[in-house]
Amino acid sequence: MPGSTSATVDDIREALLAAERVVLTSHIRPDGDAIGSEIAVALFLKALGKEVLAVNSDAEPRRLGWLIDDHADGLLEKFEEGKLSQIEALANADIVMVLDVGAAHRLGKLADRVMGASAKKLLLDHHPDAEGWFDLACVRTEMASTGELVYELIAGHDPELIDEHIATALYAAIMTDTGSFRYGATRPSTHRVVADLLERGGISPEPIHINLFDQRSRESLRLLARALETITTHYDGRLATMVITQDILRETGAYFDETEDLIHYALGLKGVVTALIFLETLSGIKVSFRSKGDCPINDWAAQFGGGGHANAAGAYVRGIALNRVIKDVIDKAPLHVMADAAAESTDDDISQADLALLSAFKGKLD
Repeated sequence: MPGSTSATVDDIREALLAAERVVLTSHIRPDGDAIGSEIAVALFLKALGKEVLAVNSDAEPRRLGWLIDDHADGLLEKFEEGKLSQIEALANADIVMVLDVGAAHRLGKLADRVMGASAKKLLLDHHPDAEGWFDLACVRTEMASTGELVYELIAGHDPELIDEHIATALYAAIMTDTGSFRYGATRPSTHRVVADLLERGGISPEPIHINLFDQRSRESLRLLARALETITTHYDGRLATMVITQDILRETGAYFDETEDLIHYALGLKGVVTALIFLETLSGIKVSFRSKGDCPINDWAAQFGGGGHANAAGAYVRGIALNRVIKDVIDKAPLHVMADAAAESTDDDISQADLALLSAFKGKLD
């Protein structure tokens, strides 16, 4: 039966130290924070003599391939139905540890196997609204990344174990999930963690940044050009949207994972406080939500089955046409996104809480 859902990093560490066989996993379409965190924990546990497998439903995005090739030491795999070594690892594990996601459906093909495993189930995450099936769940929403929690996990046992490989993985995790340290969740302690990683690992930011952001293909640049053409603004320029269809991907020759970070071009428009990107996949529409300042958008994403942080969230909509999804999401924009129009409204349905948020809104740019 599930136990503590308010565990500490110390609790998670104690459970890991007592285990001999550990399986690590994270969410579908893993990002830098997910993969960097998995690699760091895997290397930490291997250094302690544990048997470790890190396995995800989806392969890593190509821009993170270098991190696995150079620093994962063969520990991170894509799940394959029927692969005996993976099935045995899950069956024999003392612990299955989930990183950077607290919802079963976001584990993809691994969801049933993880939830059905006899092993103790741990969660280490910084996203809100974790589900209650974990035996130990350490969720710290004030953290800008799961990578910071992994740093605390390792440094709390023996900071000398933070070598070049662990430091590189955690730097990549933290840098990507903080938007290169520009998101509002970035705290002074985030920079202190990063400083320690740079010193202990003897690493430099420049080659990591080059590997992550300066290896674009020509196809991705064609995709960027087409994406910029789709930018549309709404609500007096406060909301900007972008749309990437399957046709655009085919015409440009770009891969789906090359849509990563395109939303920031829309969010960077003067006057915009919230941006959405609608990504058409073969099975549904992925919607990413981003915002600036005190402009929470996670409840907006939750209306479409998603969630996330106050300034970064997402949803995945199935069975509805792209144009309808775009209209429905835009029409459901919260009042603080439509602040100018909402402030002039005399609609009695506007709650006192919404009016208070509008009056205190700090994200307004003019």
